[in-house]
Amino acid sequence: MSSELDLLKQLRDITGAGILDCKKYLTKSKNNLDEAVKLMRSEAGVKAEKKSNRIAAEGVVHYFSNKSKSLLIEINSETDFVAKGDDFLNYVQKTCEIIVNQPCLNLLELTESNQHEIKTELEELRKNYVTKLGENIQIRRFEVIDKENNSVAGYTHNNKIGAMVILKSSDEQLSKDICMQIVASSPLALDEKSIDSKILDNEREVYKAELKKIDKKDDIKRNILEGKIKKFISENTLLNQPFIKDGSLTLNNILKDNKILSYTRYQLGEGIDKKQEDFAQEVYSQIK
Repeated sequence: MSSELDLLKQLRDITGAGILDCKKYLTKSKNNLDEAVKLMRSEAGVKAEKKSNRIAAEGVVHYFSNKSKSLLIEINSETDFVAKGDDFLNYVQKTCEIIVNQPCLNLLELTESNQHEIKTELEELRKNYVTKLGENIQIRRFEVIDKENNSVAGYTHNNKIGAMVILKSSDEQLSKDICMQIVASSPLALDEKSIDSKILDNEREVYKAELKKIDKKDDIKRNILEGKIKKFISENTLLNQPFIKDGSLTLNNILKDNKILSYTRYQLGEGIDKKQEDFAQEVYSQIK
């Protein structure tokens, strides 16, 4: 019969839970290891569901690549404190390894697919780490690219902003430069044709309102308006932005015979209504 200390170690290795929790569930199960695991995971699921309602706006943006696929993913936690820890980063790594070994290319596809085993595996992994870390954890979004017929590269900055780009022809340095450009300059679109017409219409309305205050002839105002729109397009389209390594050039200038087929940019927490907490409250939330 295993000693209590051996059982504690085995339960901790299986579940990743703390010593006190392991001892609690071993006591409840009368030192039956299998029963302790079942009980812990059953109650962990309830706890995880409760935590799933809490806002998770921190976390990481991570680029993952193997021989066959590349992946850009955002996974959220509640606090930056947890997001920087090895346990959370281990969870991110395990999640990426699962996702690249399934056929869906993004989170929506996976959610609506019949990949039930993969979805269950991801959810069980998530719940285990929610219990271990004491915070809500959510996979917010991801994009997977098959590398068989694509030249793919990615870059992340401090786990907060990331980019992934597909080029027509392989070029390691150019790919890296483009990813850094995307991360640094936050383009709205690849080129003028790609910009949402609603965005341009909104900008026009803003500029028209400004020009009403200026005492100029209508034809002059039209020229000013078109100039402002052209500047907006130049500053917000990837191919026309000043190149970060040489402001006298654009990506159009340095691409030469190559071509950007598509790109993805994730910034951590963008669009999430983030609850403001001070550091003391952040630490306190860890022990609730």
